[in-house]
Amino acid sequence: MALPLLEAMLPQRASAQTPAVQRFVAFFYPNGTDPRKWNPAAGPLTASTLPECLKDLGGFAAEGIWPAEEATFQDVTVVTGIDHSGVCVDIHMPSMSLSAYKGVANSYTPPEPTLDQYLADHLQGDTPYRTLTLSATGSTDIGQGHISFRKGGQAETVVRNPRQLFDALFGSESMGSGDGAAAERARARQASVLDFVKEDAARLSARLGAADKQRLDQYLESVFELEKQVNAGASPTTTSCTVPTQPQTGGNWHTKSKQFIDLAVLAMACDLTRVVTIQYSDSWGVHYSDYKLGEGLESVGDWSDHFISHKLDDQDRATDLDKLARSEAQRIADARVVATSRFKVRRFAYLVNALKRATTANGSLLDESLVLYVSENGDGDSHSRKNMPILIAGRAGGFETGRAVDATNKPTGALHASIIRRFGIDVTSYGNPAGSPIAGL
Repeated sequence: MALPLLEAMLPQRASAQTPAVQRFVAFFYPNGTDPRKWNPAAGPLTASTLPECLKDLGGFAAEGIWPAEEATFQDVTVVTGIDHSGVCVDIHMPSMSLSAYKGVANSYTPPEPTLDQYLADHLQGDTPYRTLTLSATGSTDIGQGHISFRKGGQAETVVRNPRQLFDALFGSESMGSGDGAAAERARARQASVLDFVKEDAARLSARLGAADKQRLDQYLESVFELEKQVNAGASPTTTSCTVPTQPQTGGNWHTKSKQFIDLAVLAMACDLTRVVTIQYSDSWGVHYSDYKLGEGLESVGDWSDHFISHKLDDQDRATDLDKLARSEAQRIADARVVATSRFKVRRFAYLVNALKRATTANGSLLDESLVLYVSENGDGDSHSRKNMPILIAGRAGGFETGRAVDATNKPTGALHASIIRRFGIDVTSYGNPAGSPIAGL
């Protein structure tokens, strides 16, 4: 069983100062936003000046499976005005969301590595996993079910089942239902992995200092909580010990995404990987029937995020507004997009706070990371990709947070060049269309 980095693991002379580790997390949520209600003015972010869509960076209450979270605006930089239209020339293409290079042939396959894969070559170190690419959508369509690509349009292997990820990262052996011995091993795996290391953990704890004991206790508790989450939806244990089937497309993206976030943070805390990519959904299926978003006619109900994003004049729209006066329908449609946009921001804030809570020898995972929020569209209604919703959290490379940066008409390559330079990689231009690092970013 993997352990987090403990002071006791360090050489005696190095224990006072651990070499800085850098990490990158990409978080994708589809269908863009309403830029008019998302973009703040350039300058410092404050709780009182956050625009409507970003209000929950000031903190929010518990919501279904998601706990209440404290303010994160001081940990986030909002980048406005990024032009992605030269990179992605087709609508609703998650596959192009992390690329700074114009798609080739079919227009939705990146010819060069996506940002996460580019950084993985530089950040992996001696971690066992070069990257973790996680997606809550069951879609395997090249444009919808993949956002991470190696050179030449090779899609990175995607994990779509949180239980599979948990077993791969923390289990000693995958579950199976073969011969008697395999079934016995599978039944044993239904028990907590902590049961198998209890005595070892006690002996280790007795030799640790106070700080390491606290770090070990936090780690073991987080593993236990993750086991409860991952096993919550499992079928009861039977003599055949059958593994639950992977959810199909259209399953519960929210539950799977939360498990992926929690597992990814734990994997980084254990230094199993330093690059993680999380795809919340494809462009079509995610909806909010498990949540109460909006009141009265403004309620999102069980309409899909895609239909809500299209407001009034698209074929794929929420049709319950069709009989209302145009001005009233527009007001409600705008309010619904704000409600779904706020939900998306809350999910990003949960990831940011989870990284912030994970302590390391140099502070927290958030101190060592840059966390990038992206979508495939800027304005979800018009499909415009000239004003993308970009959030960056974390302080890797001395990155400054708690502000908004105006990058109007800067191509995606300029954004990526700025991020790459924060990891100590000297680039003067990046992408196609090419862009130079953004001043001040």
